[in-house]
Amino acid sequence: MSETLNTSSIAQRFSQSSTFGMERVPKYLRLSNAMLDAIESGEFRPGSRMPGERDLMESLPVSLGTIQKAMNALVDQGVVFRRPGMGTFVAGANPRADRTDEKMVAKDDLVHFRFRSDNSQSLLPIYLQVESIVKIDAETEGLKPPWAEFLNSGKSFVRIERIMNVADRFKGVTRFYLPFERYGSLLKRTHEELSGLTLREFLNKSYNMPTLRFEHQVQCVRLAPDVCEKLGLAKGSFGTFWQVLGRSYRDAPATYQQVFLPPGHLPIELSEKLE
Repeated sequence: MSETLNTSSIAQRFSQSSTFGMERVPKYLRLSNAMLDAIESGEFRPGSRMPGERDLMESLPVSLGTIQKAMNALVDQGVVFRRPGMGTFVAGANPRADRTDEKMVAKDDLVHFRFRSDNSQSLLPIYLQVESIVKIDAETEGLKPPWAEFLNSGKSFVRIERIMNVADRFKGVTRFYLPFERYGSLLKRTHEELSGLTLREFLNKSYNMPTLRFEHQVQCVRLAPDVCEKLGLAKGSFGTFWQVLGRSYRDAPATYQQVFLPPGHLPIELSEKLE
């Protein structure tokens, strides 16, 4: 079916929605529902591209902002996903396989990266892509960085850096630190193996190191140049610096994670214990 015909079908469904007692429902929700109806009816198959925003504007009596808000609602639900420069596509039965590099974290595994949009009762989908897995030396000019100070385990550490995509709304950078002496074998893992995983659960199963409690430290800082570049921000931009300190048995330090977020990100739900 052509994109033009699909656009017309969405417009027709949107028009009909105003006659079924939904005239008081916000336009973006009516439009989102019309698109979802078209997807459920099979007019848009998993993997197929949704009509572009300009095409929808030509067929619908709504603003660009309304269209974007409606599409965001579908992204929040995990119904569709965006590919930069290519468009918006219908998600399949296995959303982890819809993206080539990013892997979606199962919502039941979300402990830290818990974001909700203003109009969503469910957690937004999180996609994680491993950028690097490296061994680093903690001591620089005789000073210990905060992660080495907290973990307090030797001079060498493993750092796993990931790019976090929050429902195609914004991105974050995460850096996960572990003692090299115990976790050095992680260097043998491929980026694909660890992308999309909840590292907390992975470490519990693979290394018998459960994280039982968390401490959070959040502040606004001027982001480092390399972080600004990864987040697509101008050099010198401010953002959120979020530290997550994990503790295991006997309250012993277990993991240390840094998260960098851009200004204006959605609120974060924090918890010091697992639910």
